[in-house]
Amino acid sequence: MSVTELAMILNSLMVVRIAICIVLVSVQVSAAQNDARSSRNWEAEQLKDVYIYADDITSFFAELSLTYGIPIGLEVATNEYHLTRYSVDFKKGTLAELLTQFVKQNSLYDWKVVDGVVNVFPKEGYRDFVTREFLATTVERFSVKERTSCWNLIGSLATQPETKRILDAHKTTYTHPDPSGFYIQNVGRSFKLDVSDITVKSILNNVVGKSVTAKLWVISRRDDKTLFIDLRALHEDSIGKGWKLP
Repeated sequence: MSVTELAMILNSLMVVRIAICIVLVSVQVSAAQNDARSSRNWEAEQLKDVYIYADDITSFFAELSLTYGIPIGLEVATNEYHLTRYSVDFKKGTLAELLTQFVKQNSLYDWKVVDGVVNVFPKEGYRDFVTREFLATTVERFSVKERTSCWNLIGSLATQPETKRILDAHKTTYTHPDPSGFYIQNVGRSFKLDVSDITVKSILNNVVGKSVTAKLWVISRRDDKTLFIDLRALHEDSIGKGWKLP
């Protein structure tokens, strides 16, 4: 073997090593970012000049979540969707202060941070029993592959043997928003999830807590008795551009 051939082989090996290092660093950075998001102290998060006016509670929390990059899970009260409008004019303070202001103005709801996700839920007496049972259902195994759309994830979750059993027992079907527009919302190009023996609520919290795109889950049982499940996400290329967090 000539010196030139040996040099070429060594250069090739060096390129491969560099490529491997880049991949490993990317994985480590992604994991660190996920850990940072999941361990973030959202109650103490500083916000300023937050003005939201929405025709319904889902729109209200969708704007709060997707504008500021806050992971939120919303369980809707039984008597929603009856022309109730929601608004907040918040000058400056913590997210906890904003949410406390919200629940003072809207006495049906309460909130707490669960698994690093802000959970907004109805107070006792205003919770739908099917929705509550569905969220508390333990799923034996659930996984999400890369580039999974929000609608496919919801469909998969609602048709697991454990969740389907709950829906069938209550003669309830599930529904979700139809895909529209040029962008099909997804949970991230590199987002994956593989969990076992975990409740539906914890699965949804895991998704919005760790995904860089999907930041809001919503669940409610509507007047036609269908269980409506929604997962809202930003376009991955816009992450950081629209969020107002410092």
